[in-house]
Amino acid sequence: MKERWEPYGSEEQYWRELSAWGELLWQAQEDKTAALAADKCWARLEERSAAAAEAGVFLPLPYLAAALNLTAVQARLLALALLGEADGGFARRCAARTGVGLTRTLALELAGGGDLPGPGLRQALAPGGALVRYALEEDGTGGPARLLRPARRAAAFVLAGEWEDPGTPGLALLQPGDRPPAALAALAQRMEDYLRQAVGERTTFLLQGQGGAGRRTLARALAGRLGTPLLTADGRFLSGEEGSTFRRDLLRETLLQQCPVCLTGLDEAAQAARTDRQAGEFLTALLRDAAVCGCSFLVTEEDWVPAGGAEGWRAVPVALPLPELEESRRLWAGFLAETPLAEPLDPDRLAGKYRLTPGQMKGALETAVSLARWQGLPGVDGECLDRGCRGQLRHALGDKARKVETVFTWEDLILPRSAKELLRSACGQMRCRRQVYGTWGFGRKLAYGAGLSMLFSGPPGTGKTMAAQIAAGELGLELYKVELPAVVSKYVGETEKNLSEIFREASRSQAVLFFDEADVLFGKRTEMKDAHDKYNNMEAAYLLQKMEEYDGVSILATNFLQNFDEAFKRRLKFVIEFPFPDAGYRRLLWRSVFPAETPLEGDVDWEFLAIQFELTGSAIKNVAVNAAFLAAGEGRAVGMGHLLTALRRELIKSGKVLSREDFGQYYMLAEEGNDGQL
Repeated sequence: MKERWEPYGSEEQYWRELSAWGELLWQAQEDKTAALAADKCWARLEERSAAAAEAGVFLPLPYLAAALNLTAVQARLLALALLGEADGGFARRCAARTGVGLTRTLALELAGGGDLPGPGLRQALAPGGALVRYALEEDGTGGPARLLRPARRAAAFVLAGEWEDPGTPGLALLQPGDRPPAALAALAQRMEDYLRQAVGERTTFLLQGQGGAGRRTLARALAGRLGTPLLTADGRFLSGEEGSTFRRDLLRETLLQQCPVCLTGLDEAAQAARTDRQAGEFLTALLRDAAVCGCSFLVTEEDWVPAGGAEGWRAVPVALPLPELEESRRLWAGFLAETPLAEPLDPDRLAGKYRLTPGQMKGALETAVSLARWQGLPGVDGECLDRGCRGQLRHALGDKARKVETVFTWEDLILPRSAKELLRSACGQMRCRRQVYGTWGFGRKLAYGAGLSMLFSGPPGTGKTMAAQIAAGELGLELYKVELPAVVSKYVGETEKNLSEIFREASRSQAVLFFDEADVLFGKRTEMKDAHDKYNNMEAAYLLQKMEEYDGVSILATNFLQNFDEAFKRRLKFVIEFPFPDAGYRRLLWRSVFPAETPLEGDVDWEFLAIQFELTGSAIKNVAVNAAFLAAGEGRAVGMGHLLTALRRELIKSGKVLSREDFGQYYMLAEEGNDGQL
């Protein structure tokens, strides 16, 4: 009858018997009968360990051997390596025998009962095997003197009880956290339901969204529902000089922890995986095979799926978009309630002004608290919070667009009243969109986003760029000017790619996009004569589609509204005309262009300048600045002579030469200001 042994009641009991097994191995070197006793002792170790596991007693060494799926011979060799670290008597015997410690040759002899190791024993130390790859430390000594020592992680796990700390930069084990927000909890429930129906499959959830959207929180919530921790790995470590070491440590930790893996930082790693073949192959293999709990997670901002995969492996996209306006308002209200405030702050205004993820909202408030403390304020005020929010809006728009500072105000914009009021109304829509699209439910009736698209039309210099600056300033947003001729490409598909990148980056900051010279795409459609006309229409339609989908403000500027197709105009929310200024508006422009600090001579005739010279607001500004420099150079206030000189030079740029009659009663000043020449 087979002898049955009681399970170990503690790890101390296990190690006492393991040390006894090591002593029997040394005896077997000289007494072959001791080899039978050593084999019987090992069998007892295995059986009592298995019984202890069933009884709920955790023994790290047997667990590690099982997690790494080691063979019986490999498990013995790992035990010897750990005895060499933990048992002083065993270690001294090894050093006395070899002069250096437990070598691989000696370990094979001990494991073989004193006989020369055969092929089976030698194969246990094969370089690609699980024992050498995951549990043993690399030793560059070479030859018979190569030491058999446990890897740092294996020794820390078994001997020091370091269960949760992988000890590798870029790896972390997260236990189930606090209850996630309601939206994420509902999504985790859906994912759990999916896994119940996908038994036997390897599922990778592709968590897509901006940083701070709650992607890792969602993965942690699902792991908690499955009753396991979550192993997170920074994908930026997958490639590079240390990439192979990181990949090995990640696979070992996956096997050791027996829990889902969540790969973050993959927006950079995705590109690396495309160019680094080994990194790409590893990533695919990990997601396909190492999801020991049936699922893994891949966190990206972009829609990216690793190539490859085998039967039974499924990739499931899970999008985490920016919060809707009502959800954004609720989040802001909750966060503000937990923050010391110097003044009441309106969550409605914040929700309408900034489209941030929950993580970005928290980051903005943390920055605002620091700013308020630095300024000696009793709490966060609106300015500190606005600065904190803007600090969260990171993008790369500068690669394809130019930032324009918003220095103008409504008083600087000289336009017909109807056009100015229309622009004010457009800005008002952005401020009230949470109420209309959220509280009043219009958002459910729209096929596209809740953004604002406008078309500014008028001759050059009539204030279109200034109006875009004022709108951005009114809404507290950054303005980026996109020169469409620089974006449009002769290569098929390249224009769409450029536009897609612009809107993707803008969505990260809710920047106002101002597309200048829109006529390069939006000419009046006629009968298509060649493929180029066809692709122009396709590119124009694509830009309008992106404007409709964009939740922020986008503005097109054209000099020729009459050439703008009616079908295109109908897809824009506002069309605002910027007419060439008549004499009355030119008078206002002349008076408003000079700052209050600028000294003016009494001979300046605003009426004459407005009536006599047909200039746009941009040209008037140029004349005023140049006249100021002329006056400053003479040490005088700005006079009529300076203005007429600067005006003549401005018109010469467009090829127009003024005569004496054009200057009327001021021709003497014009001659004096221009060295006697007209």
